[in-house]
Amino acid sequence: MQENQEELTRFCARLLELLLDITVTLIISAAHAGKTVRIIKRFAKAYGFDVYLMMQTKSVILTLTYAQDHNIQHTAIRHIPSLALNFYFQNMLSRLSWYVHDNPVSLEELEAKYREIIATRRYPYFFVLTATALANMGFCRLFGGDFYAMFFVFAGTALAFYSRTALQKFEINHLIVIVLTAFISSFIAGCTVLFSLGRTPSIALATSVLFLIPGVPLINSLVEILEGHVLNGIEKLMNSCTIIVCIALGLLLTLVILGIENL
Repeated sequence: MQENQEELTRFCARLLELLLDITVTLIISAAHAGKTVRIIKRFAKAYGFDVYLMMQTKSVILTLTYAQDHNIQHTAIRHIPSLALNFYFQNMLSRLSWYVHDNPVSLEELEAKYREIIATRRYPYFFVLTATALANMGFCRLFGGDFYAMFFVFAGTALAFYSRTALQKFEINHLIVIVLTAFISSFIAGCTVLFSLGRTPSIALATSVLFLIPGVPLINSLVEILEGHVLNGIEKLMNSCTIIVCIALGLLLTLVILGIENL
């Protein structure tokens, strides 16, 4: 009996560490709180455990309790790195949780499948940079931008995206990085206003910073509030609003330096 309890305790500790890894992966992949809780509970239930999960912007607390013996319990806290949007991780981990829920899978096999998912090769950096620039250029065209506006938005987005990556390596405060990134992108797009290029310079300037808008966190904040995760939702909403203010500051800096008063 004692040996069985010690074995369950060790198993609980190992499962807890793995579930924490999965939780952090889901959070940094921009899964909303409700989805994360459902996936982790599904994993825990498959092995006969109950789980309590508390998520914040910078950390996550997870408590794992054996359903048949509440004396077997472990709690751990894990730091959450910066957001790295990845819908593939969300989808695959959700599918894995259902697979484990419906099929007997050893902890070693579960860990192997999880490592296989997160080891999936990502898109090359310059492919992402180019795709982001093209997408922002598409926004410019969608709002009626002409050739000059589209060209300068593309160039500004590409340079700003590259600059943001370079600035992040110096571990500068992320809000300052956003201000500088918005400034670089809008400054290049502002050249259309400064040199009177094309017929839609105002559209170029307005759409140059759209790629920085935190769309997913904004949507997640509303979803979480509606699902009852009010504190998480408000926290994400406030963080998103702070980012939007920083984007506006970067755009304002461009307007001041270029002396643009009316568009």
